[in-house]
Amino acid sequence: MKRKQHSIWVISIALVLILTAMTILSACGGPAATTTAPAPAPSTSAAPPPTTSAKPAPPPATSAAPPPATQSPPPTTSAPPPAAAKALRIGYLLCISGWYSIFDAVEEGDVKIVAKLINDQGGLTIQGQKYNIELVGEDGKSSLDGCTAAANKLVDQDGVKFVVGPTGFFSTGSSPVFEAAKVMHVSGYITNQPGEMDATTPYGFTAFNDTVGTDIAIAKAMKKEYPNLKNVSIVCVDDGQVPYTVPIYKKILQDQGFNVVGDTVLFTNDMQDFNPIAAKLNAIPNTDAYFMQNGAPPHAAGILKGLRSLGNSKPFGCQGAYQMSDIIAIAGKQAATDMLSLGVTPHAPGNPALMDKVYDMGKTPRVIYLFNPQGLWVLAQVIQAANSLDPAVVKAKWESMDTLDTLFGKGIFSGDQTYGLKHHAIGHPIQYQKLVNGEGQYGGWIDVGPIP
Repeated sequence: MKRKQHSIWVISIALVLILTAMTILSACGGPAATTTAPAPAPSTSAAPPPTTSAKPAPPPATSAAPPPATQSPPPTTSAPPPAAAKALRIGYLLCISGWYSIFDAVEEGDVKIVAKLINDQGGLTIQGQKYNIELVGEDGKSSLDGCTAAANKLVDQDGVKFVVGPTGFFSTGSSPVFEAAKVMHVSGYITNQPGEMDATTPYGFTAFNDTVGTDIAIAKAMKKEYPNLKNVSIVCVDDGQVPYTVPIYKKILQDQGFNVVGDTVLFTNDMQDFNPIAAKLNAIPNTDAYFMQNGAPPHAAGILKGLRSLGNSKPFGCQGAYQMSDIIAIAGKQAATDMLSLGVTPHAPGNPALMDKVYDMGKTPRVIYLFNPQGLWVLAQVIQAANSLDPAVVKAKWESMDTLDTLFGKGIFSGDQTYGLKHHAIGHPIQYQKLVNGEGQYGGWIDVGPIP
């Protein structure tokens, strides 16, 4: 009996364990037990049609956002990257040694500043190709032979097709070289001597007010400051220009309402004692004022000092671009009065922003003249307008232009009558300075107008 009860107990335990295991498997997703049922017999009667009055159940609400629209990839371009800027070599011929370096040593620095200014603004774009200006400089050594040698080097060794400089009568030494090679050359200043810029120099230009333009400017400035002046005398540097420039100066003075009296008093470039020159001027009777044509600051200061030492206080007008600070340093404050010159005054009222920009880019304070920097600026603008690096094409473009913005303001292409060349000169506004009781002062702006 006990053995039978024990067997029943063992079987009960086993059944419990089997049921427990099945429960666990069902809860864990294990395979459910299946019961094979016989397939139902096919129905021989058609199923009733579905009812049409029942409304379909609405779809379940969803909060999922619609899938984003597929964006097409950005278009691809096969355009090549912009080409790197090339170098446009432009020569400059300046007398950075010798007696004329008083001007050109200063000019060299400002020519480099204008080149940098142009390059910083993006350079030049010629037929779709960008160019940066690369300057090639040569020293004319303050002599005609030196300028001839420098011109030959620029043409034969440096291979330039455009040149800025030289200044003044030094062009007579370089122009024949440039003309033979058909190199376009822009002088910083013209003194109207044969071979500088005339019918024999079809590739010669100037962008700064030439002798004619500065003659007009100083005559207008003197008339403005001393309206009662009538009789005037002329003093001029004797460097070969007198037969060509003095007749022009006399006519300009007469056109401004002055009478020219006495003989023209001459001095040489290498003169140091100007007392004899002052004595000759002082001896001319019936003179109300003196006009000096061309020359350098030491010449003007020496003559002024000599006149004042003789007790002569008559006004003295100089059409050179002299800084009054230089005149005072040489002549002394006691002599420094009643003189006018065409010196540049940075940041003066009415200054073009471009002029002051050039000044600010260099060492300040300093003296600036801007003869050849003006030439480089204008030349670069004309090259850009011509859209060519061929000097013949650029030359023709210059001759076809009427006005251009310059370092000094609006420039007028002109000079046809004076030089026998169409538009090879430029007339532009210009400043003047004055000496009053030992102090240099800004005078104002003079509208020169076109060069005849």
